[in-house]
Amino acid sequence: MCKRGLNSTDDVIATIALAGLFSVTIGNVILRFVFNSPIPWGEEVSLALYVWVVFVGASSAMKRNGHIGIDYFVDRMPQGLKKVAMWIRALVIYGVTVYVFIYLGYELAAQAGPKVTPVLKIDYFWIDIAVPIGGILLTYHFTRVFIKSLRNNSVERGDI
Repeated sequence: MCKRGLNSTDDVIATIALAGLFSVTIGNVILRFVFNSPIPWGEEVSLALYVWVVFVGASSAMKRNGHIGIDYFVDRMPQGLKKVAMWIRALVIYGVTVYVFIYLGYELAAQAGPKVTPVLKIDYFWIDIAVPIGGILLTYHFTRVFIKSLRNNSVERGDI
């Protein structure tokens, strides 16, 4: 149950954020250009939801192995070199997700301090925390994909 819940968490968050982003943006455009009365807080909410869509949506793409990869040279390597390239790729991805997204993302959220949005007065912490949360989910899903590729020996097919 916990595994299934964790697997769909990013999809649920990203879907809700994307639906909210779409609704607020379209509503704001219609109100601005048709009724000449924009939503005062529309830009703030759109920005916050966009941050959540990007960072949590990245983990959703990772779960499906949907990130762009250039494997032209790796496909032409001998099998042993492909495994080395796979491990180097994994180390780089772990370095980025753990250090940049999780560690630096948490530092960003923690340093938001008293900073709030101008209209709704939402703490920037609640916007910035999307970075480390997305990083945690990204790391989790990459680990699952990586272990699955090791078990299936899918280095030959370029799955990772």
